[in-house]
Parts: sequence; structure tokens; C-alpha cells
Amino acid sequence: MKIKLKELFRKKEDDLDLDLDEELNDPDIRIETYEMTEDPQAKEELWDKIKKHQKFVHNRNAITMGLLFILLFGLGTFLFFHTGSTYLTSDRIERNDVSSTQYLEFGDYFLKYSSDGVACVDSKSNTKWSTTYSMQAPFVDVCGTTAVIADQQGMQVYVFDEEGLKGQFQTKLPIQKARVATQGVVAVILADDDVTWVNFYDASGTLIAENRTTIDDFGYPLDMALSPDGIKMAVSYMRVNGNKISTHIAFYNFGSAGQMELNNQVGELNVDDVLAPQIFFCDNNTAVAVRTDGFTVFSGSQSPKEKKTVKFDQEIISTFHDGNRIGFVFDGGDSGHKYLMKVYNTGGKNTMQKYFDLQYNSITLQKDKIVLFNEKEFAIYKLNGQKTFQGKYRKPIQNVLSIRGFRKYMVITEDSADLIRLG
Repeated sequence: MKIKLKELFRKKEDDLDLDLDEELNDPDIRIETYEMTEDPQAKEELWDKIKKHQKFVHNRNAITMGLLFILLFGLGTFLFFHTGSTYLTSDRIERNDVSSTQYLEFGDYFLKYSSDGVACVDSKSNTKWSTTYSMQAPFVDVCGTTAVIADQQGMQVYVFDEEGLKGQFQTKLPIQKARVATQGVVAVILADDDVTWVNFYDASGTLIAENRTTIDDFGYPLDMALSPDGIKMAVSYMRVNGNKISTHIAFYNFGSAGQMELNNQVGELNVDDVLAPQIFFCDNNTAVAVRTDGFTVFSGSQSPKEKKTVKFDQEIISTFHDGNRIGFVFDGGDSGHKYLMKVYNTGGKNTMQKYFDLQYNSITLQKDKIVLFNEKEFAIYKLNGQKTFQGKYRKPIQNVLSIRGFRKYMVITEDSADLIRLG
């Protein structure tokens, strides 16, 4: 039986309003005829061949997809559990700054600062902006894409955002601590013999609020923190009474909730025989005080209250945090390792613990990675405790910074900033 497409076209010619003869004469239209045998056995063999071919194609595709899945799964497993020890240097930028220059993560950029000035640079050391000044001991606090640079025991304060200088001013007394909020307001602790001033300024130096404290009343301020919105401030004080020490943590609110309170103070916590040398805000409503015996989480939209306290039996060697997680390093004890590292969330839950042996000079949390280094080598850990890299470096290390990209880092040495990809 022969079936012609021309006959099929004829059946629909009237419905589709086609001129079939004209269409068939069109050289761009190809009309083919197909012939099917009337022999039943031959037809059955033909259909068997078609089915076998379809099955072959299906099996081939299934095998290809299976092999691809196995390959991807194996690659993912390798990358997850792989601990590299080699690296590839993709770029090296020679340093022309002074050896005391420090690098600090600043949004999508880095702050490069020293006693002579500050510059905002990208990962290839291209300068976005720069400002000169003269300070004896500059220190920096960063909140998102806003930074304050102040002179320790000096009186100069500079406020920056990603576009450059936002404001500058001088204080009347030597600066002990300085913290900045996202919009550029600055909290400063000023020293005046036995009197301590906790002052609040806008970026241009206009005094918003001031709080006079004495060592006899509050104690000596150890640390301070400012919420990202600039509304709440926390100060940790050390009190000494004879041979006994204690901690006084005070919370201040410079919004409507604190206007009716004395010195804007809206909350406090007193703890005997403990110091809290570090305090920071995780967000606008959550603060963490790191104590010599553990840490305390505070929570509250107006007046932060104690939410959770975690105490340790071991002495804390180091602490590190990124706002959402708090890390601690302890002695390894009888484990056979030098150190034990633990990470907690702001609910007080222990989310990771890991023994390690690298003798480190610095430990930080950067882009969900824990970075440790000394002068000769550095190591990278994930937040689940998986070590992804440990290796020696060819020159003495001053800093290691995580940058955008898969396993990409910047290693700062005395004479260069090296962009590397970990092996």
C-alpha cells in the first residue's frame, strides 16, 4: 500500500483554502512518498526493529544521565571532603605603602589604612577613593558599608562610606573606643581621669547625647557596641571593690524609648567575679557579651534583656564572630590536639566543634569560612568543621582575606597583595 502526502493534502485542500498544485510546484516544498509492505511478517519485523531502536536510544540516554550524575556527585563529594594544600597565584600586586598598613573587609571592597591615611580598594588594588590624615594609632570599626577611623588616645574621628568621606570632627578629650552605625552616627568613649564620657555624635561631629560616668559609680569601660540602626548602645564596665571584680553592662536607647530615662539608660546586668571584655550587636535587637566564663545573649526591640547565658568550664583562648555566629578557641586538653574550636549561634546552641593543631596568630570568620594563619601557613574551615585547606605560604603572612569567587583569597605580605585560588 502506497500512501502519498499529495492525497492527504487533497483531503484538507478545501478546508485550508490551499492551491495544492501551486504549492507542489514550489521548489521550497519537499513532498516525499513512503511505502509500507503488506506482508504481516515483514511488518512485524519492521516494528520490532523500531522498538529495539527506541529501547536502545532510551537505555543510552539513561546510561549517559547516570554517568553524568555519578560524575557530578563524585566531584561534589571530592570538593566537599577535599583538604587542599596547594594554591595558584592568579595575580600579584606590589605594595607601595608603608609596612604598617592594614587591610580590612569593607562591603564589596577593602579598607587599606595606616597612620598616614586610608584608601578604599577592590581586590585588584584599584583605588575607589582615598583620604590623608595624620594619626598616631588609628583603629577602625565597620558596620556594613560605613566605617569610622579614630585615633587611639588622640582626638580625630573620620567617618566613611563606600563613596568616600562622610564627615570628620575632633573630640575634646582622648578617645578610648569608637563605634559606628550604618547611617554614620558614632558612639565614642572619652577618658578624663576618673571620669568617663560616653558621647553620641552624627557624622559631622554634632553632639547628639552625652553620658558622664565615674569609676566609683559605673566602673571602667572595657568595650562598647552600637546597633546597626544607631538607636541602641551597650557598654561593658569593669568594677573593682577591694579584691573583688564584677561586670556592669548598661544598655542605652537614643530613640523614643529612652527619652524619659535617666541618661537614656533602659537596661543593665550585673555579674560578680566575671569580666565581659567584648560586646557587640548581631542586629538591631540582639546583642552578645563575651565573658571570661562564657557569653550572654541579650534580646529586645527597646530594652535588651538577658535571653541566654552559656558558661564554659575551660579558659577561653580566643574569640571570633561575624554577627550571627560566635566562635571560641580552647586548649585541646587530653585530646592529643593543641586546640578545640567551638561555634555557637545567637540562640546559644553549639553548632560545631573541631580539634586542630595549627599554631595561629589570628582567627576570623569571613564569608562563612573560618580563617586561621601564622607567618608561615594558613588554614580554612567551613562552619560544619570541614577543613578545606591547610598549607604553607612562600612569604611571611600579614593577613588572609576571603574575596568573591570559588576558593579565592587575598594574602597580604610585606611587599605584595597576592590573589590566589586554593587547590
